[in-house]
Amino acid sequence: MTNLIKRGNVFWFRMRCPKKYRNVFPQSHISESLGTDSKVAAEALVPQVKQKWLLELEARETGTQSPGSTETFRAMLQLANREGLRPATATELAEGSLDVLLSRLSKLQTVDPTGQSALFAATLGGFELPETMISEVASKMSEYLSSHVQNKNARQKRTWGNKYKRASKTFEVAIQDKPVIKITKDDAYAFRRYWANRVDTEEITTAYAHKHIGYLRMIVDAFYSYLQVDEYFNPFNDLNPIEKPRWERLSAESRKPEFTPKWIQETILTGDKLKGLNEQARDILIICAETGCRQTEIYDLPATSIKLAEKIPHIEIKLETEGDNKREIKTKSSNRKVPLLGAALEAMRRNPCGFPAYQGKGSFSNTVSKHFKKNGLLPSESHQLSGLRHSYETRMRVAKIDNEERAFMMGHSIRKLRGREVYGTKTKLEIQALLAELVVFPTKTWKPRMPNEIHALIDEILEKEGHRARASVL
Repeated sequence: MTNLIKRGNVFWFRMRCPKKYRNVFPQSHISESLGTDSKVAAEALVPQVKQKWLLELEARETGTQSPGSTETFRAMLQLANREGLRPATATELAEGSLDVLLSRLSKLQTVDPTGQSALFAATLGGFELPETMISEVASKMSEYLSSHVQNKNARQKRTWGNKYKRASKTFEVAIQDKPVIKITKDDAYAFRRYWANRVDTEEITTAYAHKHIGYLRMIVDAFYSYLQVDEYFNPFNDLNPIEKPRWERLSAESRKPEFTPKWIQETILTGDKLKGLNEQARDILIICAETGCRQTEIYDLPATSIKLAEKIPHIEIKLETEGDNKREIKTKSSNRKVPLLGAALEAMRRNPCGFPAYQGKGSFSNTVSKHFKKNGLLPSESHQLSGLRHSYETRMRVAKIDNEERAFMMGHSIRKLRGREVYGTKTKLEIQALLAELVVFPTKTWKPRMPNEIHALIDEILEKEGHRARASVL
């Protein structure tokens, strides 16, 4: 067996020292007695001893290269966990139980009487928390909270990480860049006052301020969680919320301006005013306008979620976890099938594999916004193309489509709408397509049926299933 030799009657572990660790372990080979003359027992011990030595060497190397870093702390932590040691600082050991300290010293006399190993340091309290700057933690949040980004694509990861970097930068401006372990409650209070002053001057809303204070709270939590520290002080916890000032209480509810059906038809669907845009960008806008989908839901579509050959052509908005198609969706309620009709179906047929120019990237919004502003196509300066989604729901409301049906087709939470648990089945795709037909505009090659004909078809479907409900009340 590899790494196993016999000296006299006793088996030994023997391994060539990897080159990367030669600076912390100059000998060419590592040897350690396994304390047994049984080959079976020795073979069982080899993997454990090898793992122990690799952890030891990694801890020594990390401590040499990055003393006082989070990497060194975590390497020491791995050693301690393997040996069943509770991580503790030298001060904690000195102030703690004498029996615990003597027990650790006794163990070291057996495993490392020379006192040269990283395990020696870990056993005797080498667990001083690293003085990692809050800006560094903010820049590594995707590493510290890796589970939060495992299904995000490149654009989503960048957007997710940038909010913590912005919050950290603001903390640096308001206070200063500091080690996480040295941020005090007074710092947190001062940071809150900084945001409160910006709210008072009508620069930002209280919601925006609270969001950024929350990001700092998450940065601190992520730091200690990454180091597997269970008990710690987060100065951003339990801060009183910033009270809404009079100007914000009296302000009208902020909503994105919507686009009129006429504007949508003349500007988006005819294509004449979008000639300066590339074909993929034009078609993404068309699909958004005629489905009510979010822009990201369309340009991040993988080919596997485009179902053009089905009886009812549609797309699937869902979490994607594989390879280049990875993407998260906004909420659980966003999972849905979206029927394609009219201009949206024609646009999707022109792009059966999706939109590679924009999938997983962050350039779509800037590309289309630049074109619309340059050519003066927006009805006003406050209009944004994301308002197409709001306009679609208004078109459904005008068509007298039920509020719950609208919410489901838009990917909103039915539970939140009802204010209680949701029971019953989802609306069939066949009925969704008919409801969408009440809204979508005609094209040169396709014309929607009259509303009374559509309602009659819905009635027919429901009656075949044994329902008494009529389309007129949907």
